[in-house]
Amino acid sequence: MEALQEKAKLADERIQQLKSLIATIGQLDPVVYIRGLQDQNTKLKARVQSLVDELLTLENQRGVKQQYDFTNKVPKAPIQSVAQPEKPVEAPKPVVEAAAAAAAAAPSNDQQEAKDKKEKKKKPAKEEKSGKTPANTAIDITRFDLRVGKIVSAEKHPDADSLYVEQIDVGEGKPRTICSGLVNHMPLSDLDQKLVVILCNLKPAKMRGIMSEGMVMCASTPDKVELLQPPSDCKPGDRIECEGYDCSSPDAQIKKELSDQILPGMSTNDKGEATFKGVLWKIAGITGVVKSTSLTNVPIK
Repeated sequence: MEALQEKAKLADERIQQLKSLIATIGQLDPVVYIRGLQDQNTKLKARVQSLVDELLTLENQRGVKQQYDFTNKVPKAPIQSVAQPEKPVEAPKPVVEAAAAAAAAAPSNDQQEAKDKKEKKKKPAKEEKSGKTPANTAIDITRFDLRVGKIVSAEKHPDADSLYVEQIDVGEGKPRTICSGLVNHMPLSDLDQKLVVILCNLKPAKMRGIMSEGMVMCASTPDKVELLQPPSDCKPGDRIECEGYDCSSPDAQIKKELSDQILPGMSTNDKGEATFKGVLWKIAGITGVVKSTSLTNVPIK
């Protein structure tokens, strides 16, 4: 009997809940409800576009090649050809006048000697130019300006949920501002005063309104990212070297197409040590190596 009463009581409560819900639905204004849904839809679209922009910026920073959207191409205005005025046909000169003109146009002996001397003076200059050191055309680590940096401070980007904004000393007197997509991989406390490796000659790029002047190098997998850590006795500005490669004269600035070709050669070995094509990264005068805490045989980005 008590069980039946309990079930009856529960049924009454559910009936009251349904009546309350039906009453609430009946009071809703369909126009207001639809407008509310439209507002939510607009906000969600704006959020999606914001995330897409952030993703593109991060991929550009990481050197991921973007495909051009030809639907946005604005056709260029056709080049108008300019009609060239016709040159008037000159009447043939008399033979005497033509001979006189030829004699006047021919250089005298003094003029010819002066011209020869001038050409002799110019020749050494050309030889000096040809003696210049040729530009570096190798597709390897020698093109990268990799230096030890120290994170002086770090904070979350005010307009991007996945970005940190760091002030990093790379031995230039003034810290560089660098944005890194590390929010989902490590807390801020793991960055403070840390020694890291910075790619210093990457072309600066705005990341959600803040100009980023380099890239923090990390051992990276789809699930985990770790900072590359130089030996503790390094100082900001120390240059990364690689045995067998002359890294003393890197490019002033690296283009994206070039970095796309060089980065695949960088990885950690089975000890977590940073390498380029299997050759260890080193710092002059320092005995230790650059390494990841736990990630082995993974790409460096």
